[in-house]
This record gives sequence, C-alpha cells and structure tokens, in this order.
Amino acid sequence: MIERPIEQIGDPASAAIQGLAKRANDESPCDFRVLCDRSLAGIYVVRTGRIAYANLALGELLGCDPSEIVGQSPLSFVHPDDRAEVEEQMRRRLSGESETSRFVMRIVRADGNIAEVEVLGTRLPDESAPGLMGTMIEVTARKRADQKIQELANFERLLANLSAGFINLNCDQIDDHIDASLKSLVEFLGNDRSTFVEFGDDDEYVLVTHSIVTPGGDPFPLGRFQVARLPWFINQFRKGQRVFVRDVETDLPSDATEERKFCARHGIKSNVTLPLKAGGLLLGGLTFAFLRNRCEWPIEIISRLQLIGEVFANALLRRRTELALRSALAENDTLRRRLEEENLYLRERIVLKHHHGRIIGRSDAIMQVLADAERVAATDAPVLLTGETGTGKELLAQTIHELSKRKDRQMVIVNCASLPATLIESELFGRAAGAYTGAASAQIGRFELANGSTLFLDEIGEFPLELQAKLLRVLQDGRFERLGSPTTISVDVRIIAATNRDLEVAVSEGTFREDLYHRLNVFPIRVPPLRERRD
Repeated sequence: MIERPIEQIGDPASAAIQGLAKRANDESPCDFRVLCDRSLAGIYVVRTGRIAYANLALGELLGCDPSEIVGQSPLSFVHPDDRAEVEEQMRRRLSGESETSRFVMRIVRADGNIAEVEVLGTRLPDESAPGLMGTMIEVTARKRADQKIQELANFERLLANLSAGFINLNCDQIDDHIDASLKSLVEFLGNDRSTFVEFGDDDEYVLVTHSIVTPGGDPFPLGRFQVARLPWFINQFRKGQRVFVRDVETDLPSDATEERKFCARHGIKSNVTLPLKAGGLLLGGLTFAFLRNRCEWPIEIISRLQLIGEVFANALLRRRTELALRSALAENDTLRRRLEEENLYLRERIVLKHHHGRIIGRSDAIMQVLADAERVAATDAPVLLTGETGTGKELLAQTIHELSKRKDRQMVIVNCASLPATLIESELFGRAAGAYTGAASAQIGRFELANGSTLFLDEIGEFPLELQAKLLRVLQDGRFERLGSPTTISVDVRIIAATNRDLEVAVSEGTFREDLYHRLNVFPIRVPPLRERRD
C-alpha cells in the first residue's frame, strides 16, 4: 500500500533524474555504469517490462547481487499490496501522462524482510524503445524516527494534560484523577495493566490503592498486599530504584523467585516498576505490565513515566497532608465540644468533693461500707451500690471516685429514673446531627464525657430493657455508637451503679437482663439505712 499520494513534481530532484536519464541514452553503457555504481542511491533502468540495469546500491537495498535483479519484472520486488498502484504509475509514465513522479512503497528483500523506500522515477527519452529509470532510497529508519518523534510529542502532550489536571484539584478528587490518568496511560502505551502501590507503617504489607486493566482483564485486587509475595520487586520500590523487565522469563535476577512464580501465575510477560517520590519521601510505587506480549521499554518512555509518577506522588503527599490536617481539626473540634459539654455539665450541677469525713457515722455497719469503698476504689471494677432511698449512695459513689486513680477528672452522674426512655439513649451515648427530628446538631453523650473518669448510673433499676444490651456492650468492651451514627467510639469508663430495687427479683421478672446484672454486680456494696446506724 502506497502511503501518500503519487504526484508529479517539478523540483531539483525531478531535473536531476531527468538529466540522469538523458545521460543513460547519450553515454556509453560502460560510462553510465561507472557513474551509477558510485551513487549511494539504488538506480534501475526498465525496458520492455524488465529490469535492464541495477546498480550496486540497489543490489544492497534488495539484498542480492545486481546480476540477479536484471531480467526480472520490476514488480517482483514490490510488496503484493502495493503492486497494483505501482503498476499503474509505471503505465502512466510509459504513456507520457506523468513525466516524473515520487512516491513511497514497500519492497520485499531477498531475505523476506520488508522495507519502505522512496522512489523517484521518470520516463527514458527514447522514442524507439520506451523505458523507465528511477532511484530508490530506503526511508524505513527515517520514517520510524519520525514516528518515534511524533509519538513522543503526543506522549508529552498527554503527560502535560494529566499533570495540569492535578493543579488546584480538591483532595477528595485526587483518587478519581489518578484512576483516569492511569487509564489514559494504559491506552496510550498499549499495555494491559497499571497498579498504584502506597507504603504504610507496616513493613510486612503495602497498600494497593489503584488498579487499571484493559477490557476483559482482571484488575489487581485493591487493599493490603503481603510483601512476601513480591519481595524483590517491593524491595526495589523501597530502595527508590526503577526496574524495567523486557522479558520476565530471562531478565529477572536469580533471587527473584517469588516474582517469577507470580508473573507466571498471572500471565505477566513484561513489566516496569517506578518509585513514587515527593518532598524527599518515598511514598510507594507504580507498575505497568504487559500480559499479551513483551515490551522493550524505551528509555525515553521510562524517564517520562518517572516524571508523571512524581506528579502522582506530589498529589498523594498533598492528599495525605490535607487529610492529616482535617483529622487534626476534627480532633480539635471534638475536644472543644467535649470541653463545652463538660463546662455545661459543671454549670448545671453543683459539684461537691467528698471524703470520709463527709460521711456521718462510726457504727460497725458504716465503717464496713467505708472499708469496702476504700478497697474497691484502687481497682477499675464495676461497683453496684444497693440500699434504700436517702442512704447516701451518691455520696459513697463520689467517695469511691475520689479515692481512685481517676480522681483528677470529674465524676459524671446520670439519674436513670429522671430521664424519659426516649431521651436516655442520646443522653448516655450521644447523637449524630439529624439522628431524629429536632436533632439539628451532634451531641456528646455522658459516656464520652466520662472517658478516663467514672460514670455514676443512679437508679439503674429503672434503665429501659430495650437499651440494656447496648449498655452491656460498653461494659464488656468499652465500645458504642452514637444514635444515628455508624462510627464506633471507644471509651475508658469506670462504672458505679446504684439502685433501691432488688435486681435479682427484676431479673426473675424479666425486666432486667441477667448478664447485665452480673456485669454490674462485680463488687456489691449495701449501704445500710439510718435505723441500722445506732451511733
């Protein structure tokens, strides 16, 4: 197939070939051969449909001796797909329709290889024996060089567009733009898969965050990836070295045994790995893999892929920095709201600090209560205070707290009997904004407020049965969720509960969970009524 239109030309090249054709007629064959054999271009003469002369350069171009060319049809060396058009151009020149022409065609060398040549041909000015004369110059290398330059220019334009896309990009959009960029790179390079790996604090694992694959292929699974599965490759990442493997069967080093097995298992034939660096930090790696064939990986492409890798890395570093800043701001906001809640709580309640001297009585019964309180205060065990109303259970709870290691933080008090069942969940566990009608803002619950301190649950016997499972979970593992939020919150809270009811009876009646009762009743203290304090 001829790649560009054949056209008549009137330039110096046309004049030169016409002058050479005139000398072919005017000079002796010997002089003409001497002249042509000095030429670096292949020269041929065609008469009566056969090649009558071929110089040495044409023989080298076709890969045979010139004597083997003479006598053959000029079409015998033309690629089959180009013969019809070349034959038409020969007819036009022989008939005088086109005096001189230049075109590009493909030839088939004697060894079977195909080359592209530029042909400059003209009609021999001989009325008695019309013929053709022309020159051939190989343009395969030149054309490949032109194509390479053009492809590189196109690649650089692509990289410039991808890089520009990261400018002023919102942090939440960076992942999507990395995916789109990898897809564009895979389509341009013609490879089958590209994978983006980030390093974390765990030396035994890396994190696969992006994977792009051509249609029909299997993407690399996202998430944690064990280093032991590809130790040599990941070690190159961590050294900051780039590695390009033209053929994984022959180019991988002998110690890359796991890599060789992995590539064989996943059909990887060729691969390039590039470290991702930004701000003096090594953040991860970028891979491009061929599954269908092997690739030479030109150094020009490798170096430019390294540049786009640095763009990715800078975007990644910017995202990490911004997320860390967001987290710090959120933590500061949480602390601020917690302090506001604590201050509100302290303003709403008169806080009195108690000690042994505030508990009246020196009877054996009350002294036993104080001894038990002092003994359990040194632990974090839950305490269940039982006794009649007005016996000083809250005062005793405050004493236990003041004797404990948590005394530096204020004890938080909740009266379970004074709160409606509809509000006790949000009061204890907090709520997210919009958790229910009227919940315009988020609220910290008493458990969060008491983190690192003591939570006193007065009148625990009135705690709603439907919420007891949630309370039990906090007692078991210190975790819960705010009302209307899926986020799990962990707290360190010491529980002291009090009741004037017989919880064992409540358990038997089915109004109080048995497992919750046993969790609260780890260290029971009965506070005696005043009639039992004879002092």
